[in-house]
Amino acid sequence: MSRNYRRVRPVQQFDPTSCWAACLEWWARATGNRQVITQINLLNVYLRMWDTRQTIGNRDNPDYGTVSRANLMAILRDSRWRMDCEAISGSDFTCHYVNRKVGRGPIIVGYRKPRLGNHVVVVYGASETHIAKMDPDGAQFQGLRQSHYQSREVIVGIPR
Repeated sequence: MSRNYRRVRPVQQFDPTSCWAACLEWWARATGNRQVITQINLLNVYLRMWDTRQTIGNRDNPDYGTVSRANLMAILRDSRWRMDCEAISGSDFTCHYVNRKVGRGPIIVGYRKPRLGNHVVVVYGASETHIAKMDPDGAQFQGLRQSHYQSREVIVGIPR
């Protein structure tokens, strides 16, 4: 049975590096059978997983607040989420792949967003050419061509 995930209000990331936390908050609401933790509280829960150094030497740390790919995978594998996680080649992240993986609910996707850098979204389905997502950057639903996700590596969290 297919759910209308667009009925779940999108979550706006509160700063440029909190996309992963905003996605987990929305994902838990959309999935419906997971504990919902707000993104600000997720930052505290996973404090040891994100880069908390505000400065390096005497300059601002450009990675402050971000999580590494390895730490994103560790967060997604936390038993509270009941999620499997895999890293795949961007060329393997196709509409067909998405539709095979969303059977138990939306999937969390970490990828390299063109002209931005690493980003996390929640994907909930695909047509033959476009992938439907909730993007916390702007708190919006979008459908983008599968080629948008064709970065070197894509991290995928799949509900069990």
